[in-house]
Amino acid sequence: MAVSAQLSKIRNPNTPTWTTSSRKDMWLGLLERLNSDNRAFQTFLEEYATGADITLSRRDVRSIFALDASKGVIGTIIWSHARGIRVNALSLLVRDLPTLITLMSISDFGQEELNELLSQPGISVPTASKMLSACGKTYRKMPAAIIDDNVIQAIENTALCEDFPHVAKLRNKSRSRPLPYYEAYLKDVTAICEKHDITADMLDRYLAEHALEDLPLNSELQTA
Repeated sequence: MAVSAQLSKIRNPNTPTWTTSSRKDMWLGLLERLNSDNRAFQTFLEEYATGADITLSRRDVRSIFALDASKGVIGTIIWSHARGIRVNALSLLVRDLPTLITLMSISDFGQEELNELLSQPGISVPTASKMLSACGKTYRKMPAAIIDDNVIQAIENTALCEDFPHVAKLRNKSRSRPLPYYEAYLKDVTAICEKHDITADMLDRYLAEHALEDLPLNSELQTA
């Protein structure tokens, strides 16, 4: 299996995992356009930005969340929207911040809780997976590994597809059936981690950041 051949790289990352950086003034500009007295995001930026940028890793966000859930939720939003977010979506997230904080207090998400998270503006399954992972959550008792376009490309169109039998049954359905696809992905991730004694953090980082560099795309799979 392809995962077996990459275990050394999976277990020993050479770079910080899941780090994003965005401009502090971009966020402040967006926040200035909101009609809100809630200054929690601005306070977070003043505390955690370094110079002109706000740079966060998954580990940073997880540590912040462990210390202060409200700051941790803000951290997940900034970290998972490094390219910015629509003003109306940010406005609603700021408005509904107490609801999000309460929701993210749940340790193990089920479909109902995940659907509630996905009902928030600007939060898709990939974004939700980042938020759950950064806050150390599980989904139906499975570690909430991150999924994104790079991960999907790696598990569908490289030799790694052999390690993801549940995903194979939903091939090319990541957008039409995002929740079943995500659950299938987590089942495969959990099985791989148990088999090879690795963590979901290790595996999703490799899939997103390195797999496409290490493994050639299979043209037959791409056109299947």
